[in-house]
Amino acid sequence: MAVPNPATSGSPIAPLPYVLAVLIPFGAGTILADLSGFPVRLEVFVLGAAALAALVLAAAGSRELFAPGAARFPAWGPFSPGTLRWLNYGFLSAAALLCVVLQLKWRTGNMTIPLGALGILTGYFYFAPPLEWHRRGWGEVLGAIGLGLLPAVWGFYLQCTQLVTELLLYTLPLTFAAFNLLLIHGYPPLDEAETAPRQTLAARRGPVAGALVFTLVNILTITGLVVDLLFPANPLPFRAGFVLLILLAVVNQELIKQKAYRREARIKLLCHLTLAQQLAMGLVFVVSLWLRW
Repeated sequence: MAVPNPATSGSPIAPLPYVLAVLIPFGAGTILADLSGFPVRLEVFVLGAAALAALVLAAAGSRELFAPGAARFPAWGPFSPGTLRWLNYGFLSAAALLCVVLQLKWRTGNMTIPLGALGILTGYFYFAPPLEWHRRGWGEVLGAIGLGLLPAVWGFYLQCTQLVTELLLYTLPLTFAAFNLLLIHGYPPLDEAETAPRQTLAARRGPVAGALVFTLVNILTITGLVVDLLFPANPLPFRAGFVLLILLAVVNQELIKQKAYRREARIKLLCHLTLAQQLAMGLVFVVSLWLRW
């Protein structure tokens, strides 16, 4: 059930960085489709981007309606529960309608609607009942798929109705980085009572175990970027960007090494840095692919 608070606080533009975090990889997938020899249809690009943005906004709305204050995502508001409910219905309906139009009118492939449904499962139901992935302890895994792998695959698939292995070079580091973004956002406030419900992975396993998981996944992120840098599937014109991404991952790891999870201000800093890493990674992929044109 929705929390009966009269209205949420927050900023109307709070979800914008997370919308960009999925739209940028979506653009990278579209560019890769063109580089792979498939014609890019502008109408499909616009409708696909709109559907993806609607899914992110529906996820933001579900958090404010069903789990206000859960995790460390910025509050989206101010909206009353009734307004949030209608916003959720509107964004979900828009995303579903756009998926149907893309598949039936623009012939974007039989996986268009299933991929859209995956976006709803990993986004809206990250907070919304009955699934509420954020309360399962391992919801970060599904959320990372929706934030990392899905946008680039969506951008590529809508244009050519198939996939290529080069996508893995970009989507795997994005997905690993997205997992750590969600993991850090799931760290509970240090002043929270010990009797508070333990829902996210970091809250369930504790800060030290959470830091260990972050380290392991960050190693996978760095490894993926190094593979992209040393063994690219095609010429890699923007190599400096990949080096900068690796350095940013190292900075995040150094903060974890210094036990940043024991200080509230450092946890907030890590939230900003992991989001910046997600945005920067998408931009580096876009620029690298753009320079191949």
